[in-house]
Amino acid sequence: MKKKIIYYYILTLFASCNHNKPIIVKQNISNELVTLFKNVKNGPNKNDSLSITIPTEFEITLNSSKVRGLSLYYILNKRRLTDDFFEYQVYNKNNKIKPIYSFDSYLQEKSITIIIKERNHLISKYDANALLKKYNIKQSVNNLKFGDTIKLIPFNQLIKENKKILSELNKVNDSLFFRVTLNKGKVLIIKQKINW
Repeated sequence: MKKKIIYYYILTLFASCNHNKPIIVKQNISNELVTLFKNVKNGPNKNDSLSITIPTEFEITLNSSKVRGLSLYYILNKRRLTDDFFEYQVYNKNNKIKPIYSFDSYLQEKSITIIIKERNHLISKYDANALLKKYNIKQSVNNLKFGDTIKLIPFNQLIKENKKILSELNKVNDSLFFRVTLNKGKVLIIKQKINW
C-alpha cells in the first residue's frame, strides 16, 4: 500500500512540474535517413573524412497560452552552432521541404514535431565505405565532390546496428536550448539534452 502512495505522489509531482513548463520537449528516435556528403569542413587537411548528417526528432508541445515567442539554440561540445546550411537545419516533420527559421507561425498549434539535421560530425572515408558495403549501397565516397550526397539508412537502424557510431555520438555533449518568451516579455530557457 505504501508503494502505491509513493508512486501516486511521484506521478502527481511529475504532472505538476510539466504543467508549470510553458513547453514540453520530448525526443523521439528518428527514422530519417542519415547522409554522407562533402562540404567545406572536408578541406585539403581533411581529405580522409566526410561529413555525416545526423537527424534527431523532437516533439514540442505548447503547454501555455502565454507563449509569445520560441527560439532554438544548438550546443555541441560547449559551442553554439549557427543555424545555416553547414551546421544544422530544422524542419517540420510534416513538411520537410523548407527549413524552419522562425517558430512564430507554429505558436497557434498545440504541438509540432521537428527534425533537426545536424551536419557537424565527421566520419572517416574508411568507415563510410564500410557502411556502404554493409548496406549494399553501390557508391563510393572516394570521389565525392563538394555538394555530393549519399543516402545511407534510417538513423534508428544505424545506431541499433553500429555500436561504434553510437559510442562516438555519446562522447559529444549535445544539447538544445529553447528560449521561450511569455506575456509581458518574461523569458525562460529550457534545456534538452540530446540522447543518442
